Amino acid sequence: MPAERPPAATTPERREAMAGGDGKARIVLHPRVAKKLGEIENQRHHLAVLIEELETLLHRKRDALLALYARTVGELEYELFRLEVAISELRRSMDYLEAPLMPPEEARALKAAYRRLCRKLHPDVAGSMSPARQRQWQLVQYAYRGGDLELLKALEEGMGGPVEDEAPGDLDAEAKRLAALIEAQKERIARTISSPPFCYESQLRDEAWVAAKRQELKRKISAGEARKEHLQARYDGLLPSSGRPHGESSK
Repeated sequence: MPAERPPAATTPERREAMAGGDGKARIVLHPRVAKKLGEIENQRHHLAVLIEELETLLHRKRDALLALYARTVGELEYELFRLEVAISELRRSMDYLEAPLMPPEEARALKAAYRRLCRKLHPDVAGSMSPARQRQWQLVQYAYRGGDLELLKALEEGMGGPVEDEAPGDLDAEAKRLAALIEAQKERIARTISSPPFCYESQLRDEAWVAAKRQELKRKISAGEARKEHLQARYDGLLPSSGRPHGESSK
């Protein structure tokens, strides 16, 4: 009986066509490719979890902390807190107006990413939306209003599909790109937690801190009102006369 011929050698990077039980050819991924695809899907899941965490901070936990501040310190204390937030927002708005205009290419990329996400998430297109989709839609609006192209890109990646048609070398590049996006979202979450009102959470649950805070509120409100009035006058002087959104040309 003649010896069986060994199967033809295959290159380690290509996919193999094999016959299934029904005699039809099927595609089998090389183990290295299959492993890389699994890693990429895990990265995308991790990125989606981080985006969800950021959304929870911005749209749920923040409101709860603001309510806690109002309950524990009272109307006068909450008035000062709102004043400090207004001053902070004025400063951010001034930084935004004084910053260089968004380059036209980046502005176009921002609008393009926003439109792609609208096609996936807009209520008129998606119809009935789950609570998770609704939160994603809110975060898309937040990112677009703030000109945050990186967050829009991260949201797109979080909803991305499989990448099975990419070559192994492309998969390595995709894994590196997703890893960079994950690190960027971790840094964003860390910055959010370290800013008001999140950085006040432990103090808000400390009765001694609350009592001490009440002693200085009236003095701070008086000084804060004067500071806000001064910043508001500066901000009004920075507003463009045309009323164009920051970052858009007149063309």
